[in-house]
This record gives sequence, structure tokens and C-alpha cells, in this order.
Amino acid sequence: MFKCIKLSILVLLFTAVVFFGHSFILDWAGKLIYKKDDLKPADAIVVLSGEENERVEYAVYLFREDWAKKDRLIMSGGPLVWRHSWASLMKEHAEYLGIPGKNILLEDKSRTTEENARYTKEILRKNDYKSLILVTSPYHSRRAAIIFQKVLGKEIKVLSAPVEDSWFKFSDWWKRRRDRAAVFSEYSKFIWFWIFGAQ
Repeated sequence: MFKCIKLSILVLLFTAVVFFGHSFILDWAGKLIYKKDDLKPADAIVVLSGEENERVEYAVYLFREDWAKKDRLIMSGGPLVWRHSWASLMKEHAEYLGIPGKNILLEDKSRTTEENARYTKEILRKNDYKSLILVTSPYHSRRAAIIFQKVLGKEIKVLSAPVEDSWFKFSDWWKRRRDRAAVFSEYSKFIWFWIFGAQ
């Protein structure tokens, strides 16, 4: 009888934790994939392809605020359709926003985050850049920063600067379909990364 009462109490406590604490747990789980460093001037700003306009727009904002010491934006994104790459479209967008084309370098071969880092490394080495500000979406920021630092090594400093005014919000992310999809996709890619290495 006493064991049944104890078991019932434990079940009730577990149920209460799950019911009342699930939002705390989910909020914590969402923020695990987020990484934002203290912003410092770097040699270049690297923008990863994806999403609609927000990554390019935030990178342009940082560029105008003089965070790129060597006045360079690097657009990183590979083949898209026909002769167009993500990088070329991102460059057009930045130019439309007022950034001169001479200040924009293109990495237009990558298809994954690991390739973003690998092909960007070639540009960084060629130009003797030793630091970068990495712009991507909030939900992609931790994995991207980990992969870039792993590929670039200690010789190049990576500062993660996820888009500040993103469509993606960590607050109650599990209540919105698009946000849920982003988080679940990112966790699946993290699992792949832990098992097989970068992608």
C-alpha cells in the first residue's frame, strides 16, 4: 500500500514537471543551438546563404557600422539555378542596398555549411584575413560557428553574429510551425555532425 502511494506521488510529480516545466525545457533546448559572440571589428564579414533577405541585410548593416576592418563582405553560397549562385544573388542584393561591388567577394561553390567554411578559407588565406564576423540565422548560428572554427583552425578567429531581427524567434518557438521545423532540422543536422562530422 505504502509503495503504491509513493509510486502515485512520483507519477504525479513527474506529470507536474512535464506539464508545468515543458516550456522551460523547450526554451532551453531552443537556445542550445544559438551562439552570439561579443561583436568586435574583424577583417571581413562572411554571410552564409539561405533564408530570404535577412542575412544579407544584417551583414550590410554591420558593414555600414564599420565592423569589417578591411571593407570586405564575403558572400558564401553555391550553385542555385543555371548560371546563378546564392553568392551572386546575395551580391546583387547587397549592391541594391548600396554596397559597392568592389567590396564584395564571392564564394560560389559550396553546398553545405562545411563547404561554406572550406571554400571561404581559401578566400581568407588568399587575402591574408585573420578574423571574420559570421552572419547567419539564429537557429543556425551555433553549428555554423563550430564548423567554421573547426575548419579554419586557430589561425582565423570566428565571431558569431546571428541576425538580430530575424523571423525566427526563440520565445515559444514550439508553438509556430516554421520555427519548429527550423529547430528540428537543426537538431537533426547536429546529430549527423556529432556522428559523421561536419556537413
